Amino acid sequence: MFNREVINLFFKSKKKYKEDESTSFDERLDRNDLDLLTDNIKGLLEKNSDVKFRDIFINDNKKLKFTLIFVDGLINSDYISNYILKPIIQEKVFNEAVNVKEVIKQIDSGKLYFVSQQKVTELNKAMSALLYGATLLVFDSEKTAIVIDAKGFEKRSISEPTGESVLKGSKDSFVELLRINTATIRRNIKSHNLVIEETVVGKQSRTPVATVYMNNITNRNIIDEVKKRLNAIEVDRAITAGFIEEFIVDDVNSPFPQVIYTERPDKFCSNIVDGKVGLIIDGLPIAYVIPATFIELLQAPEDYSQHFLISSSIRFLRYVALFFTLIIPSLYIAITSFHQEMIPSELATSIASAKEGVPFPMFVEVILMLAAFEVLVEAGLRLPKSIGQAVSIVGALVVGQSAVEAKLLSPATVVVIAITAITSFTMPNQDLSNALRLWRFVLVIFSSLMGIFGLCTGLLILLFHLCQMESFGVPYLSPIVASKDNQYQDTFFRLPLKFQKERPLALGPINKRRMK
Repeated sequence: MFNREVINLFFKSKKKYKEDESTSFDERLDRNDLDLLTDNIKGLLEKNSDVKFRDIFINDNKKLKFTLIFVDGLINSDYISNYILKPIIQEKVFNEAVNVKEVIKQIDSGKLYFVSQQKVTELNKAMSALLYGATLLVFDSEKTAIVIDAKGFEKRSISEPTGESVLKGSKDSFVELLRINTATIRRNIKSHNLVIEETVVGKQSRTPVATVYMNNITNRNIIDEVKKRLNAIEVDRAITAGFIEEFIVDDVNSPFPQVIYTERPDKFCSNIVDGKVGLIIDGLPIAYVIPATFIELLQAPEDYSQHFLISSSIRFLRYVALFFTLIIPSLYIAITSFHQEMIPSELATSIASAKEGVPFPMFVEVILMLAAFEVLVEAGLRLPKSIGQAVSIVGALVVGQSAVEAKLLSPATVVVIAITAITSFTMPNQDLSNALRLWRFVLVIFSSLMGIFGLCTGLLILLFHLCQMESFGVPYLSPIVASKDNQYQDTFFRLPLKFQKERPLALGPINKRRMK
């Protein structure tokens, strides 16, 4: 019996040895099966020329050895020289140390001139900190490392927002560095109830994502749902916004935005104080506000920095522009192709005479013009700014005028598409504008098939789609529909702030009152 047990134990140990040999460093790191040793870190990063290893002996004592490891370009070399190496070499307490344990104890008790440091014993935690820009002091004899936050890489300074114009308000914007963005939020909301929690998304990119909310205001159900969806994301990289946005929205098939993005900290903080949840992604100069409603997509921060009569007039104008940019092309097709009796005689004669000689039907004209407009917009976005304006001038004036003179397009069609394009530029949210551009094509197709009836059918389908949508449990068209409390003080018009005493009740905030 004893011999059989010895033989079985021998073969088991031999099998485990073969498994260890065949298993890659990455797999063993994932299951936390590697000791925190310099050789293991070299095995994981041996091909990286920017990762630096340097053996340090305290007081020239071979027994008091540690390895300094850092990623060149992510650290501040002055910090390492003056606040790490200099104290360890010159301080008396380190020179008098008799073993490595005493050195670790002295560092852990604060003998280094550095604020942010942490002792770790797990290799995966040490590796994660190293690749985020920390410096490691690895003590192989104790399988321990001291993680020191000595980041010092180049970063873009805070500047004026480029995608959201500021007329009367703060001109700072988010940048690509997560910690600078969280500090900017702290400067705007100086409350102990502000909570900033971090998680990591992306198996390979390991992107930090911060969840921001007010602990005494925000509905816990929304907070828990946001965290649940973030933790459920399983992708290799989360470098662009779509890799997170697409995984957390309720209806991925809808073109309408279900989260609000912004590069303005003042807009972000206003929504957080109202009871919403914010997401800040490391590496992106924008932040997300959750949840989003259709009414809020038509609001701008300047609405609250101007007189309420001016703001109300401009906001109502946006709704009129939304109506125009959505239905004018399809209404034009429906009237000119199916319901000519609705056009005054003089106008009908003018349109007919202008269309004389044009070989294409009205539907094809409108589709071609809309497609040409989309191409011009895309070209203006992709080209350098200095060339983008020239493309717009050439496309609008030269090509458009030439097409009319060559009888390829009628002048009325050009005017209709121009009005449609100009009104689309009034939308405060670019994602909403993109959704309207897509639905514009849908309505054009419906109108070309069934006239006014087709246009009404398309609008009813759109309305049904918006009514059945929810964003994190909040009705998309609230407070207009599906709302127990009718809060119309800040919808189509903006009433004076003294009438907006309550936060949006559709969010279910813990503290419902803004002011007494």
